[in-house]
Amino acid sequence: MNQRSLFIAILLLTLLLPITAHAAPIAPSISITITPDKLNPANAGYIYIGGVYPLNVKATLDDQPLNVFWSGDGYMALFAFDFDQPAGDHTIAVTADNPETGEHAEKTQIVTVQAYSYPLESVALPSKLIPLLDKDLNIHEVDHLNTIYAGRTNLGGWDWPFNFPVPGGIVTSRFGGDRTYNGGMWHAHHTGMDFRRSIGEPVYAAAAGRVAVAELFDVRGNLIIIDHGQGVFSQYAHLSEFDVQPGDWVARGQLIGLAGATGRTNGPHLHFEVIVNGITVDPLKLLALIPNFVPPREVNPSTISSGG
Repeated sequence: MNQRSLFIAILLLTLLLPITAHAAPIAPSISITITPDKLNPANAGYIYIGGVYPLNVKATLDDQPLNVFWSGDGYMALFAFDFDQPAGDHTIAVTADNPETGEHAEKTQIVTVQAYSYPLESVALPSKLIPLLDKDLNIHEVDHLNTIYAGRTNLGGWDWPFNFPVPGGIVTSRFGGDRTYNGGMWHAHHTGMDFRRSIGEPVYAAAAGRVAVAELFDVRGNLIIIDHGQGVFSQYAHLSEFDVQPGDWVARGQLIGLAGATGRTNGPHLHFEVIVNGITVDPLKLLALIPNFVPPREVNPSTISSGG
């Protein structure tokens, strides 16, 4: 066999031999993130499950099921701890299954509630506001609010992250202060954060949702509550005017009312709250979980107290 015939024979043999291909490993399409892993009392966090739609997702906190929902680009679940939550560890467990491919992912993570005491604050209100320190009045108002926050709706979308209701606003009082009013006539945590606002200045919706409440409350004054779905609400208190009514759908950044000094307050400002699963949580800490978060400016907390 000459050299040319040998080359042709080797070539034909090569073409006829079976080819064994080793496929590259398939990268997992499901990701699970739980953040943060350390919280103070009255803080909230979230679970995010990235992947195609649909997935079968389950999440639990200390073996109790959490509400899981489709956010538009992944699945989410929110968790929160109240002011009276003692320090300690809690277990979050998440499983996710793709019914089309059979892919399975799971994650178990310990989240720790840290020992933390909110700063003591002493607030003095003028005599005309002392009737609003009545214990029964305050308990009745809180119970009414808790009934609203117990609602669970699925509005067909999830607008996240939230904005602050006063773009570029200045914080005059942080969340959580352990307040005593007028030498002990009433004692309660400050359940929101206060923004400097003059009477008549605009207040905007932190995120899309449906107006659940727009009415006058004794302590919180003219109050708007927006239901964002999935057990999340935002509250805007001490307003002078409403620009929305219960049942209205509002978009993120939409004008909803004007700041004022109604209810129990030493002066005009906006009191802003975020409620997760029936628990009032620190809005600043929750929004700080967003990448590239820019905190609002604030005055020295010791120099001013709005009382609201």
